[in-house]
Amino acid sequence: MSKGDNEVHATEPGLEAFALKGDSSTSQLGAELPDRESAPPRRGDTRKCPVCGSPNDPEAFYCAKCRNYFCFHCRARSLPSETQLQCINQACEYYGKLVCSICDPVSEKDEPPSVYAEPQDGYWPAWLLLVLIVSGFLWYFSSSFVAAILFAVMVYAGGGYFFQKMLGWNLFGAERRIEQQRKSSFHTCVHCQQPVKELPRGNIRA
Repeated sequence: MSKGDNEVHATEPGLEAFALKGDSSTSQLGAELPDRESAPPRRGDTRKCPVCGSPNDPEAFYCAKCRNYFCFHCRARSLPSETQLQCINQACEYYGKLVCSICDPVSEKDEPPSVYAEPQDGYWPAWLLLVLIVSGFLWYFSSSFVAAILFAVMVYAGGGYFFQKMLGWNLFGAERRIEQQRKSSFHTCVHCQQPVKELPRGNIRA
């Protein structure tokens, strides 16, 4: 750990937990880091505080003199109301450094769609009425009540199953499935392009 980091952590112990404490599964990513020449350079004079101009360690993101935080990359002053990010890749030079949401760009990825099932009532009352009317005509002309009842049961159940499954008619009720596409956004480190950790708003003090 550099001299600047010791100074920052000693002054603000609350921030140290966010800079050094992380999930072991996400902090050791082992990703290939960009070369120093290809990585975007830091802006401004890294040896001076961008707020008050006092001498400061190049690895620091907090000035003990004016007590202001600033972005480690662009060196703009950080406010408690702004989104602050920290890289959790221990192999990255920006690990544990405070970076603003402008320098760490937002990326999007597709998430599994949300599926909603909406039940729909079927038209079985109308189908039952039609079967009973046809069965009534059969009973009238055949004078066989048993034949009319068997006809009604077979047509109502068998015919309804055929129209429901084979032709897609909604006689006995159906379920309408609605899929809603989802996307999630996350920030990536400006140096190693790996996901970063977002600090709670108000964690830093102006």
